[in-house]
Amino acid sequence: MGRNNHLDWTERYRPSNLSEIIGNGSAVKQLRSWADSWAKKRPKKKGAILVGPPGIGKTSAAHALANEYGWDMIELNASDKRNASSIDKVVGHGSRSDSFSEEGEFRSSARGELKLIVFDEADNLFGREDYGGAKAIVQAMRSSAQPIILIVNDYYELTRRASGVKKLAMTIYMEIPSANQVLNALKIIISKEQIEIPSEVLVQIAKNSEGDIRAAINDLQSIAHLRPDQMSEVVMDLGWRDIPPQTYQVLEEIFLSKDPSEARKALIRLDETPDKFILWVDENIPRVIKDARARSSAFDMLSRSDIFLGRVGRRQHYRFWAYSSELMSMGIAVVSGGKFDVYSGTIRRFPEYLIKMSQSKSRRNALKTLISKIAKEHHTSSEVARESIIPYIRSLCISNTEFAVELAMELELQPGEIALLLGVESDSDEVERIMNMTEGADRSSSEDDEGKDRADRCVEGQQLSLFEF
Repeated sequence: MGRNNHLDWTERYRPSNLSEIIGNGSAVKQLRSWADSWAKKRPKKKGAILVGPPGIGKTSAAHALANEYGWDMIELNASDKRNASSIDKVVGHGSRSDSFSEEGEFRSSARGELKLIVFDEADNLFGREDYGGAKAIVQAMRSSAQPIILIVNDYYELTRRASGVKKLAMTIYMEIPSANQVLNALKIIISKEQIEIPSEVLVQIAKNSEGDIRAAINDLQSIAHLRPDQMSEVVMDLGWRDIPPQTYQVLEEIFLSKDPSEARKALIRLDETPDKFILWVDENIPRVIKDARARSSAFDMLSRSDIFLGRVGRRQHYRFWAYSSELMSMGIAVVSGGKFDVYSGTIRRFPEYLIKMSQSKSRRNALKTLISKIAKEHHTSSEVARESIIPYIRSLCISNTEFAVELAMELELQPGEIALLLGVESDSDEVERIMNMTEGADRSSSEDDEGKDRADRCVEGQQLSLFEF
């Protein structure tokens, strides 16, 4: 039945070098080119961004790169604290310190031996724990003497928070492996494990995974202890994984496919409503279709599609979605005809409208939580807090920094909430100064006697609240 089946096979069979990465030949070539520039001490880009959906091998590629080039690796993942000070510590002290390889070989930073710094899930920086992390990543890429890799699922979320990385890092898109490529990887694993699994079961696992290599290997390990006659039933019960085709892939199918019916099928498989997806098509038409006449025809198709969406809104007849979808998929495909010489990686423009809506949503959410905190503190309604209390608090915060710091500490305000009170952006210097002062105050208070309370704020026996003004 194989050896050590209780161990995690995704770790055991993690690629040891880049040649073992499943598929993604172009991405591997780009990654090697970037690493070679560091090995020659002439990097044009200090960082590399690995972009792609979960489970396709981005983190494995980073590990394989470090192993192939003999570099030590320093990794920060989502479970680590990734604020500005933590990142500075890693990029600064961590990258300069000496270490030993797994074989016990001494590696001296003084001799210029490189360390690969990896930020996993770099697009997921949020809350007070990671405050300042995005800005620190940009600064790290400017100043670091070591190669840096950012691993992201959503490239546009990263660049929205840290736009400076665009110029400082090489962006490498990793594609979803085909079912055959996943199948070949599973065959190699069962050969090394010396176990027998029916070929139809392996095929089903590969199909179920929808390109998620990690999921496929986990499924394989979960059935390895079963009898061959039990495996087929269990694999069918695992079901098809809810991993819809990626939006960018569907865009490529629409713009680059010579078969309009394939473009239509791709859009049908996408878990996105036509009223949302039309924004993606609209944003990317000018980037892909350079010919003015063809571009005009494409926008004409899109406007006809939008007419049907309008009818859905007015009449609530959702059958019109089908007409709208066909016009924005088959119609655009007929116009483009797959004849445009476009590198598929360029069809990745995120709709500006959605970006603005996302920014507005964050601001609205910050206002909602701020109102809730103040209403709770005053034992009053949200309406009273918004209309009668927040205007005065905002005025005090703008004119009195100490008051703003006290308020931020007492209500545990987030950067977005502080920004609303100060009337500035959440990544502004004013907000950063308030956040730094609250952190300094927190450290000072922790050094005080634990028994000391807020009695020193009492005036003539009456407790003075932040809100009594």
